[in-house]
Amino acid sequence: MNKYLICFLLAFSCMNVYAADLINVVAGIAQVTDFHPINFDVVSSTVADGFFISNSVIVIDDFSNWQNWNPGSVTIGSGVGLSITDMNTITNGEKVKHILGSDSVTLSTDNVDRLYNVKLIPDALNYNVYINIVRETNYENVFDDSRGKFLENIRLNNPNDKMLLAMDNAKSMAEINSIMDSSYHFNPMILMNPVKTINRASINDMFFDRDDIGLGINVDYIMSDKIDNFGTHIYMNNKYRDLYFNIGVNLNRFLYKDAFNEFDGFFYGVDLHARQYLNNVWLDGLLALNRATFNAGNIYINGDVSNNPSGISEYARFNIGYDYGKISDFVFSPFVGTIVQKSEIMGLSDVNINLYTGLIGKYGFITDGIKYEYSATVATDEEACWNIGANIGFLSVVDKAGASMEIATFKDEFGTNYKFAINAKMEF
Repeated sequence: MNKYLICFLLAFSCMNVYAADLINVVAGIAQVTDFHPINFDVVSSTVADGFFISNSVIVIDDFSNWQNWNPGSVTIGSGVGLSITDMNTITNGEKVKHILGSDSVTLSTDNVDRLYNVKLIPDALNYNVYINIVRETNYENVFDDSRGKFLENIRLNNPNDKMLLAMDNAKSMAEINSIMDSSYHFNPMILMNPVKTINRASINDMFFDRDDIGLGINVDYIMSDKIDNFGTHIYMNNKYRDLYFNIGVNLNRFLYKDAFNEFDGFFYGVDLHARQYLNNVWLDGLLALNRATFNAGNIYINGDVSNNPSGISEYARFNIGYDYGKISDFVFSPFVGTIVQKSEIMGLSDVNINLYTGLIGKYGFITDGIKYEYSATVATDEEACWNIGANIGFLSVVDKAGASMEIATFKDEFGTNYKFAINAKMEF
């Protein structure tokens, strides 16, 4: 016989022996035993009338392949494990085919978030086996560090905490981490969001006239879908030659809420506003410093836990504008400027600087001893934030006392806000 043919037959015989050793088929039944692991594709591609599986781990890339497998018969012995590599291919409550009430089958899943505990549940009544997927909400079982204990303490003290409620409905660890990053419990800079909005409202106003000398008090309310704030601003206006200045103190009480946060707080501060006139050109500057305290519970940062921290905010505004001449008691003033705002809390800080431009229009007249004033302001900055406001006021020329009302809307980095204010003043 040709020596090459002999070699081929020997090689083919060895291949058959190897295949027989891999899965032994006896009397039409494939014996899948003692494999740790074996890919399901190898099992399902074996030609046999039936299968007996024991002491083996079957690796299943797509669980639907197992469910759609239709051999003549499948007998499950002891020591069988199913390893599913893709969580997305299995469904909670799904009946597992080819297994009849066996408690000797174990299930392991790869690429599964630690949020989920996946088990096989035998039903002794009808001998079926089902997949049970349990969403873990005890975060001590999810995190390996102290965050788990921290989260469970929050749940104990406030079961309705917005962050926890959102986390309990999250579908993945990636979503969990995103929620935590969006919560003040893990990102305390979020506590400064309402402070930034209130500061922006102050930056938008306080354009006082050159004859506005005296004492005043301003009470305002700022609202949006995130913030409610009641504020009081007490100030004194005066002048030195052509330099007009304003010194004030402010007190604010606010409530803040969004999808993952809800807290309240209080802040107070001082501000200095000055304006210099050079004929019709004016230079305007505003400096302010505020300190805020929060009723927010515990904060987790760098492994440490703090309670109800405080923050500091500073802001400044610098403008240059031009007062066009009066036309029937009407004055309008275009201006350009820059805004700087800095916030600090728990060792974290951020600084925002942007340019803006706007226009102020004023109309005033005196009749029957009463000075009436109407004004409007529009402004926008390079980040597409804007402000639109209107003011109506009156002043008794004899008594030098008056009041005004302001309504405004403005958009900052957190959304659109509305402001209502009442001002009372007495001139020197």
